Amino acid sequence: MILVTGAAGHVGRAVVSRLVSSGHEVAALVRKPEAAQGRLPRETALRVGDYEDASALKTAFTGIDELVLISSDGAAEAVMCHHANAIAAAAAASVRHITFTSIVDIGESSPFYYAPAYSDAERRLANCGVPSTILRCGLYSDFILDTWLAPVSGELVLPAGQGLVAPVSRDDVAAAVAAVAAKTDTSRTLYTITGDRALGFDAIAAFYAEATARPLRYRPCALSDYLASASARLDTPWPQAFATLCASIAEGPYTSTSSDFTTLTGKPPESFRDFLVRTVPGRPANG
Repeated sequence: MILVTGAAGHVGRAVVSRLVSSGHEVAALVRKPEAAQGRLPRETALRVGDYEDASALKTAFTGIDELVLISSDGAAEAVMCHHANAIAAAAAASVRHITFTSIVDIGESSPFYYAPAYSDAERRLANCGVPSTILRCGLYSDFILDTWLAPVSGELVLPAGQGLVAPVSRDDVAAAVAAVAAKTDTSRTLYTITGDRALGFDAIAAFYAEATARPLRYRPCALSDYLASASARLDTPWPQAFATLCASIAEGPYTSTSSDFTTLTGKPPESFRDFLVRTVPGRPANG
């Protein structure tokens, strides 16, 4: 039995669907059963639990062989607590293996707001007594589109300098996670899931302009300027999270690419250009 947490979210839903379609016995962890209505395959067993309720998590994880721990979201302190609760509950419920979606940016010197939360989770996994496989994921193509590209017009202004990223779609992340969860050989403990090409934001803006037929150029800005602008339109903790993410991108940890996605799935990851062609509404017919 494989249980997927965060099953109402995009990655979690896609992992569940892939595993069910491959014939695996799958349970989905949801906070509210109604959240799964029409979003998950009918064959999916539902278990109710909340990352903040360690006792409910232990009950939900009972009888589970493989736990797919989809990372939490929100304030960094809450994310750290959620991951800690889930890992402790998995150990208490005698889960046999954990697959966890981490991030590539967990260095001790990283300025990124979420780096300490993910490095803490990885440390806990190493010491919890349950074998685990970690997928360190690059920056989501979907995040770049929804957070930075789609809301702007004419100019993309970020404090990322000339930093590079190798975007990977949430669908590809889900495919990699499902491939790991379905494997009987769990001897490999770490995969890095990225796109196969590192791009600067000049190129990212150009691809978006091509996909939408609307001009867009990238302009680096000072961190303080971005924080002031973001704080006027976004709730906490997102101005700090996005600003520190850009600062980290400028330092280079998102530059590397990996072939692990192809190793797991047997196919190349979707390019950022192809992702935009697939997802951007109203793009030109010649794509």
